Amino acid sequence: MPISPPPVPGRAATHRRAWCASLAPLCALASLLLTGSSPFGEVSAARMLLSSSSAPQPRGTLHEEILRLLDSPESLPREADWAPLGPEALSSLLGLASDPKAPEPQRSRAIAAMAVVAHPEAAQRLQEFLRSPASPSSMRAAATLALGRRAGLEAIPLLLPLLSDPSEQVRATAAQTLGRVGGAAVRKVLEERLPLEESLAVREAIQQGLSYIEP
Repeated sequence: MPISPPPVPGRAATHRRAWCASLAPLCALASLLLTGSSPFGEVSAARMLLSSSSAPQPRGTLHEEILRLLDSPESLPREADWAPLGPEALSSLLGLASDPKAPEPQRSRAIAAMAVVAHPEAAQRLQEFLRSPASPSSMRAAATLALGRRAGLEAIPLLLPLLSDPSEQVRATAAQTLGRVGGAAVRKVLEERLPLEESLAVREAIQQGLSYIEP
């Protein structure tokens, strides 16, 4: 019998898979920021344990240490990692995040680190990235996650408007972040937003956000 060729996926399905693939790195970042868990599984966790138990390496300049933390796949944005660098680290992170020549993943990780850097103005700087139309969607999404982790309940009024943001990536990230923050008011807003959202991927993110909130 002749073998029939596999069905060609529709345009909508192809677009959705491409969108989900582009969101995958951000989902990993969301796992790091919101839960503190590693999305790389037990093997990575074991490597982290071995790394943390080895002899400490001599540190270079502040900028070199920041680059090391940002480029290390085992480096989570934790206060224990960033507190020794002091508040001066924020200026370097802002410089990296604002540098259009820097790799976009590195810029997003710099924004993610602002969730735990020891500087009282970090939350304000994250808000500036959220409001900047020049910031790529991936960076604004990273700022959404970081602000949710840093400010907690105080971030809710700042994150709610993002549910109607022009960027699907930002809307989806805002829905998941708000769900992690939680609360009856957030549940009500997400439930009201769900039937209004046209993007299937964002609706799934809203449903995931709702699943984080206890009834």
